[in-house]
Amino acid sequence: MENRAQQFLERYREIEEWVSDNLNIQDMKELEQIPRYHNIRSNLAFCRTLRNLLSHRDWSKGGQDLVVVTDAALKQVNTLYYSLNPQTLMRIAIPRSRIFSPAWQNSVLSTMKVMILNDYSYVPVMDGAVVEGVFSANVVMRYLAEKAENAIPETLTFLDIKPYLSDQLGEGCKYDFISSDATLEDASRKFQASKNRTHRPDVLFITDDGRYSGKLLAMITPADLVGL
Repeated sequence: MENRAQQFLERYREIEEWVSDNLNIQDMKELEQIPRYHNIRSNLAFCRTLRNLLSHRDWSKGGQDLVVVTDAALKQVNTLYYSLNPQTLMRIAIPRSRIFSPAWQNSVLSTMKVMILNDYSYVPVMDGAVVEGVFSANVVMRYLAEKAENAIPETLTFLDIKPYLSDQLGEGCKYDFISSDATLEDASRKFQASKNRTHRPDVLFITDDGRYSGKLLAMITPADLVGL
């Protein structure tokens, strides 16, 4: 319980500092009167009230039992923080320099071994800085089913299976693209875009313009957003 209270107060302190530095406002109550923040006014009031209760309780008299910070309250103050100070994905994303990316002439089988060892689900096949295909287990299944083969030849390269990687963002695709100036909330909406899980991406590739044809800069998965 106490840990959640400390987390709440620390996050609220960060909000106060941001408001002071960027809006030159010292009293958080003033923020609720600014028209551009009316859509989050109720959350501002809730977090301000809870902060005051936590800050002024009397610990020596068991005051810690009077106010309980729930997980929902922590979510509220985090939502407020990111509403006021949107964070770009690039702050937490995996940069291109750390993304495993085979070339068209590389062995499919060798790439799969690397993916299994590192628990990679999707890897981009690149031409310079541009994604030209995304490889996954689904591609292998499609190839084997069409060729009626039981195993992948060691000599098979990505160039050999290029047609199977060309159907980008089609039915059942579980990856998508997003712009480098997108926020964490933008990514969260992408990951939760559909109630039908078959259309919910497991990975977002971040490009300079948010398009498939853009320059790849980084990638992000839902796990990277946990706890933010």
